Amino acid sequence: MARVIGRDEDEARALLAGAGVRIMRTDDADAEAVLAAVLGAEGAERGRIVAEPPADEAAAASGMGAWHVNEVAEYETVVDGEGIVEFITADGVVSVLLTGGDVMVVERAEHRYRPLTPQSWVLRFGGPAGADLVAADTGRESGPWPLP
Repeated sequence: MARVIGRDEDEARALLAGAGVRIMRTDDADAEAVLAAVLGAEGAERGRIVAEPPADEAAAASGMGAWHVNEVAEYETVVDGEGIVEFITADGVVSVLLTGGDVMVVERAEHRYRPLTPQSWVLRFGGPAGADLVAADTGRESGPWPLP
């Protein structure tokens, strides 16, 4: 189950909502409704990945570990493993530990991600069929990662 790191849970969820982020569970009663609302007809599974932990701190600050914004909305499901995702909100960074069964809904919010163990994901995102999920690096300085 997702766990907010270093902040009050209710405050963090309100900040995330304001930034266009929802953290849910696959068994939440409104999970399918949220998928339909965020992605509509584009909500089909686009693929599956296993994200491996970075080899060192330099690797942890590049790729998905760099602050970025994706061109389209995402509805990503964690199958197993653990990882930290951080989001920029109106009150600074909100960090969340994600585990199997969590769903991360991101509507173009600035974020970065670091797997702590091999972490399997089901990918769903907007855009035309066959399109890739394209991220734009924001250039934000990558500070240290929080401890879960």
